[in-house]
Amino acid sequence: MARELAELAQALQAEGGRQGTLQTVCELAVKVIVADHASITVRTQSGFRTVATTSDLPEVVSQIQCETGEGPCVDAADEHATWVTGDLAAEACWPEFGARVARHAGVHSMLSNRLFVRDNEVGFLNAFAHRPHAFGESAVAIFGVFAAHAAVALLAAEEQERADNLEIALHNSRRIGTAIGILMHARRVDEAAAFDLLRRQSQDTNRKLSAIAEDVVRTGGL
Repeated sequence: MARELAELAQALQAEGGRQGTLQTVCELAVKVIVADHASITVRTQSGFRTVATTSDLPEVVSQIQCETGEGPCVDAADEHATWVTGDLAAEACWPEFGARVARHAGVHSMLSNRLFVRDNEVGFLNAFAHRPHAFGESAVAIFGVFAAHAAVALLAAEEQERADNLEIALHNSRRIGTAIGILMHARRVDEAAAFDLLRRQSQDTNRKLSAIAEDVVRTGGL
């Protein structure tokens, strides 16, 4: 089990981008505890939003949670806990939610784990199974360890994306500054007028300012 979790951690860290990591987490979650479907949801002001899923079914479950205000994600969000049920149709904690999910989605077992690292909430990792009592104590324990790996991988992917975006922004800023200098010299205008030339060219051609700046740096003019 330790070897398998180490391999899962390596697979998550190797994924790279945030969206790709989210999707990989869902796909691996299904294999880790032998579930039928998996998803990651985040809590928003209007309810819950599914950001990655292995099928369309979790979207149905998420919508039912929003409509009823009941379900594992609701309780996990409020109590910072892992929630599991093996008979949704008879679940006393969420009577309306459980009955509707069992009836409309054919799901009888659900396991939900809050994803967090330190105090930073990432979302909720959910697993679904059509068979009753699909997730025993060992599955719950393994799912918790996997969720911890997933949370670390997701935060790492988000940090990498922020760093990449900052690097791109810095590069674009430098190119725009260089282009302004070129236009100031070529057109004999001040900095504000040179920037205005770039801005108008960007608007007229419906191209990004950074792309116009690249052209100026490459050709020496607009």
